[in-house]
Amino acid sequence: MSKNRSGQSKKKRSRNKSSKNRKNRSQLKKNIELAEVKAAEEQTKASSVEAEPTSETSEEPIDTADKDPSKESESTDFCDVKEPEADTTTEEPEADTVAEQPVEDKPAEEPETDTVVEQPVEDKQAEEHEEIETKEPEIKQHADTPEIKQYAEPPVKKTVSKKHRTGLKVLAVMIMLIVYSSAFISGAFAVEKYVVSPDRFHKGIIINNVDVSGMNVEEAKDALTKEWNKHSITIVDRDGNKLGKISNFDFEYKIDDQLESVMKPGAEKAISRFLSTAEDKVNINMKPAKNTKSFKEQYEALEMVRNSVGDKPSKNAYIDKSDTEFRIVKEVIGNSVDTRMLRKAIFEAIARGEDQFEYRRESFYKPPEIVSTSQVLKDELEYCRKYLSFKIHFRNSVGDYTITPDWLDKMLKVEQGGKTIVYDEAVSQFISDVLYPKFSSTGDTRTLKSAGGGKYTVSGGTYGFTIDTERELDVIRKELEEREDVEREPYYSGKKPNKNGTSDIGNDYVEVSIAKQNVWVVKGGKVVVDTPVVTGNVPRHNTPTGVYYILYKATNTTLKGHNDDGSEYESHVAYWMPFYLGYGLHDASWRGSFGGSIYMGNGSHGCVNCPPPIMPKIFKECYEGMPVIVH
Repeated sequence: MSKNRSGQSKKKRSRNKSSKNRKNRSQLKKNIELAEVKAAEEQTKASSVEAEPTSETSEEPIDTADKDPSKESESTDFCDVKEPEADTTTEEPEADTVAEQPVEDKPAEEPETDTVVEQPVEDKQAEEHEEIETKEPEIKQHADTPEIKQYAEPPVKKTVSKKHRTGLKVLAVMIMLIVYSSAFISGAFAVEKYVVSPDRFHKGIIINNVDVSGMNVEEAKDALTKEWNKHSITIVDRDGNKLGKISNFDFEYKIDDQLESVMKPGAEKAISRFLSTAEDKVNINMKPAKNTKSFKEQYEALEMVRNSVGDKPSKNAYIDKSDTEFRIVKEVIGNSVDTRMLRKAIFEAIARGEDQFEYRRESFYKPPEIVSTSQVLKDELEYCRKYLSFKIHFRNSVGDYTITPDWLDKMLKVEQGGKTIVYDEAVSQFISDVLYPKFSSTGDTRTLKSAGGGKYTVSGGTYGFTIDTERELDVIRKELEEREDVEREPYYSGKKPNKNGTSDIGNDYVEVSIAKQNVWVVKGGKVVVDTPVVTGNVPRHNTPTGVYYILYKATNTTLKGHNDDGSEYESHVAYWMPFYLGYGLHDASWRGSFGGSIYMGNGSHGCVNCPPPIMPKIFKECYEGMPVIVH
């Protein structure tokens, strides 16, 4: 029953709209023709059914088995269709242009009408479809089915697709959107190009009192540069007294970015400026790009620049590393003028457009780079306390010395991971500059008491104890890597020191006095030999002065050399004790006298000639390594 009522309702709505359909008939003719063509194409694609032919345009099989005869009058276009008993109904493919109709018996002679079948209403704005009658197709019988009575297929009503019409509307809307979007984009592009991001300044833009209307950035920069370089600046003291003047700057200015910002200040400001007719005055900083020859010559001629150096230089704060207390010594602010700071201040005044600059000397004193509160100094203090607090101490009869943290800092570096790096070059410098002079005595200046009376000063020579630099380098390197406290004697090459009071010579020595032409052999602090001698001939064969030691002792030796005329000589001696190169003490049997002033014209070739009767005793009392002092 619900199905019948639905059909009646559809029919009633169809009649109410028939008048409207007639009016639109002419408009739909073209659509009908297109629908007929499409219906014919779809019909050729339909497959044969086994039992009952069905309409190509039906979306569901036509059910006539339970047809109510009372409703036959509601069918308008269909003939009787006798359905076979077997259920052979086949579902046809959906056709977009076919409206679903219940199949009812209707006398074939009922005239055709232009009734439009209404689809179930899903949207109140849905389009109505015009039904189209198609020619009655010829019924074909399937080859495998028994012969059945032929029935004429009911006329198929075609409709114009709602989907098709909706697509057209969407297409139209899309076209309109594209048109409107294009117009909007074109307008936005124009606003962006000519208002928000122009390539020239708008009318009425005045920068630093220079009208730049219609100019691009480069043109505006040139105009501002030309105008600014006409300025001058006067340097005055705190009382207004003129100290100097700089003009004709000849500067180039770093203003490109500022000009770009003025030209393109952002959308809101740009649109407001574009719509306004008032002048827009802007000030920018005219920072000089670099120094120029014109400015430099004028600047360096200023009195405060020429007399910038004071009598008290500035000093950085530092850590006193003379011991392990590590005290921070405060910085010292001097009275010299920092000419770079002064020049920068004048640059900034020019950039601001000022025509006068007040100079106060104390405002431009050169400051220390490091002050007592600097973080770098705090970090260094922590490093010193952690890594430079260990001690390497040297001690012997000569003296004692502890390597200062200052030297430790030069010789080693401790990285963050704790690895110690030792700088051999710095260690070698410490040995030569500190350890060797302090603990070696070779060549030292000595003030001694003469065995013949009085005091004398002597320096030079080969006698003394000498630091073994190679061994010390190896030992100190290891001690630095371990960073532990150490106390030891220095390492020497050869003779070790044996100081007696203030002298390292001791109580056994041979003293040769050139001035007195005398030799004293001292043993145990007592003179055991005292004899006159002849030393080297003055001035060509002077006996070398200094403190030496006996290299060795020999007897019955022949000494060879050259005379002043170039001839060679050979001299046989019974006793020979060299103390430096070819110089030594020996007997001189060819001489008849000794002492006095003989050496002033008839002296030796540099050796100390001793009387033959005394030489055996001298030879006996002396030993290898015994000091020989020549003064």
